[in-house]
Order: sequence, then C-alpha cells, then structure tokens
Amino acid sequence: MRNNTSKYIVGAVLVIFGILAIFGDIGFLTFSWVFKLTWPTIIIMISLFFFLGYLSKKPQGAGFLVPAGTLFTIGATLLIGEMFPFMYEFIWPAFIASPAVGLLLLYLLGEKSPGLLVPIGILMTITATCFFSELLNLWGVLWPGFIMAPAVGLFLLYIAENNRRSGLLVPIFILSGISLVFFSIFALGYLGRYFKYIAGGVLILAGIGTILKKPIPRDFNDNRH
Repeated sequence: MRNNTSKYIVGAVLVIFGILAIFGDIGFLTFSWVFKLTWPTIIIMISLFFFLGYLSKKPQGAGFLVPAGTLFTIGATLLIGEMFPFMYEFIWPAFIASPAVGLLLLYLLGEKSPGLLVPIGILMTITATCFFSELLNLWGVLWPGFIMAPAVGLFLLYIAENNRRSGLLVPIFILSGISLVFFSIFALGYLGRYFKYIAGGVLILAGIGTILKKPIPRDFNDNRH
C-alpha cells in the first residue's frame, strides 16, 4: 500500500513540475515564478511523506499525523500566497491554525484524547479572530476573541467528555462573559462613529413610510359629525 501511494504522489508531483516547466518556456509562467511554487510544494511533499509514515505504521504511527497536518497547512498557505501575493494579507492566520490541523488529524485518526480539543479550539478561535479582523479591518472590535479562545477549547473538552466535568463551566462562563463585555463596549464605540448615519437613515425611512402610508378611511359616523 505504501509503495502504491508513493507512486501516485511522486507521479503527480512530476506532472505538476512538467506542466509548470512547459508554461514557463512559452512565457505564460516565468521560471522565477516556478521557483516560487517549488519550495511550498516541497513542504507539502514532506507532509505527505509523514502521512505515509502514519499509513505504514498505524495505529502506532499516529504521531506522524501532527507534522503531516502542520506542514501541509503551511505548504498550502505558502503555495496560495505565492500564486496570489495579495492574499497573504488575509491568509496568514492559517499559519496559526497549522498545528491545530495536525492535532485535529491526530484526534480524528489516531488518539481520541479529548484533551487535544483544548489547543485545537484555542488555536482555531485565534485564527478566526485574526482572519476576520484582517478581512473586515475590525481589530479594535474583534480582539476579545483572544479572550474567548480558551473558553472555546474548554467548551469542546466539556462536550467531548459528555458533560461529566461541570467544573469547566466556571472558567468557560467567566472568560466568555469578559469577552462579550469587551466586545459589546468596543462594538458600540465603533458603531458610535456612524450613529448619525444610522439615525439619519432610520428617520429617512420612517419619513418615507409615513408619506407612502395609505390614509385610514374615517368611519361613516365620524363623517356625519
């Protein structure tokens, strides 16, 4: 099985390099661009060899899953970034998520240890906070996500253990409460900058609605008076 898998991986990589070399010759891709894609591809290749190590020695080789997932995520992120440099600004949080991907593979395919969910939840929440902060340019509003991160990890542990460790709820509620308070304060402060636009828009819509509102016909008896 290991030899067959290796054959497919090596063959696919050779095909990719062949296509890149051909397009580089005709000018669609330059060789410098091909070189930029080479080193992320090497990282991905190394990750695949770690995964092969797991396949050849499973279940004892479950430890190979962590570097496999970590390196694959790093390599894929670099590959996308080199192909589309403008995306580096938004995809760099994937580097934070890379160890979480390796730990998630270990949890799903290897050890079913609930304790792995704590760092997975923390890293994924931090990644999401950084990603949406960059995407929406809302660092000043979304930064409480860093406080929420440990609460997410502990909550995943609480769920995985079938609610047997109720003591986890105390830090979960404390951290979540602090995070939500800070988020609310800074979100209101952010919205305050646009309060006049929001209030003005509401008044305009209310005015238009009043103008377009059909008059209520008076009762016949009222007309007599």
